[in-house]
Amino acid sequence: MYINYMNKLTETEEVLYLLGALRDGNIDIRTGKNYEIKIGQKCEGWLEKLKEIVEKSFRTKTHISNHLLRITNKESVMKIKELSDITTPQEVWNTPRILQNLDSNSLIPYIRGFWDAEGGLPKNPEVTKKSEERYISFHQKNRESLEFIRKHLINLGFHPTKITICGKVFEFRICRRDEIKKFWKIIGSWHPEKRLRLERLVSLL
Repeated sequence: MYINYMNKLTETEEVLYLLGALRDGNIDIRTGKNYEIKIGQKCEGWLEKLKEIVEKSFRTKTHISNHLLRITNKESVMKIKELSDITTPQEVWNTPRILQNLDSNSLIPYIRGFWDAEGGLPKNPEVTKKSEERYISFHQKNRESLEFIRKHLINLGFHPTKITICGKVFEFRICRRDEIKKFWKIIGSWHPEKRLRLERLVSLL
């Protein structure tokens, strides 16, 4: 029954989103002493969204302070760990096993959460005049997780660039005008600040 319960969780849009959003998080477990998952972000509106998801899906209280969402309930931390396979450092954290057999359409909330955590786009779309400077990007220290996202975006009809190294992380982009619009329509964003920037970018295309 426990396995069925865990599988059931991944059928909900919000939990799939959370599994992607956890790319901005880390876990600290010291058996018998400390059980904590922390998600850091400057945008507290986004942390409030994640707080709502965690408390609803895992029936636990969380705390936000100093731009960190903290999950400290042992049972909830262990459930999230099992679902997400979250580990540190990020370089060795591959795509959660529980997602491996889902189809591309089912993975849209996960891709959305991943992008809200680790995605990019121009900070000021209005002053980005050159078409080649208009983009949506994905960044991660773990290459496999990006390869997984990229494969499913291709299945959804996108034509992302190849994965390259940008600084100390891997990156790929979506640059075609019609596909940026498609990303906004199909994938979207639940991140308050990114959603507004994405809408502004799309309005200029």
